[in-house]
Amino acid sequence: MRMNDYQLEDDPVTKQKYFRRYAPRKGDKIYKEYKKFFFYSDAFRPLKFACEAIIEKYEDEIFELIAQEANHLADMLCNEKSDLCGTPTNSPEP
Repeated sequence: MRMNDYQLEDDPVTKQKYFRRYAPRKGDKIYKEYKKFFFYSDAFRPLKFACEAIIEKYEDEIFELIAQEANHLADMLCNEKSDLCGTPTNSPEP
């Protein structure tokens, strides 16, 4: 995941903030054209900060799971340890 492919937006219904992808994916028709341009923006900084904060908050749990060689590390961390992967409250990506 490239953080600078996302920007922070407000959900028009719930007013909650969420990260929305604005960059095309490799399989999209416009991808080759899009890659010809360089975009620099600080718009991804809130996502980077959010990810770093999650990692810092759950650092001990992350190391514990890695040490145990958990088979489904991502699922366990997301669902069991942090409870961050509940039902989505934001709009799906286009």
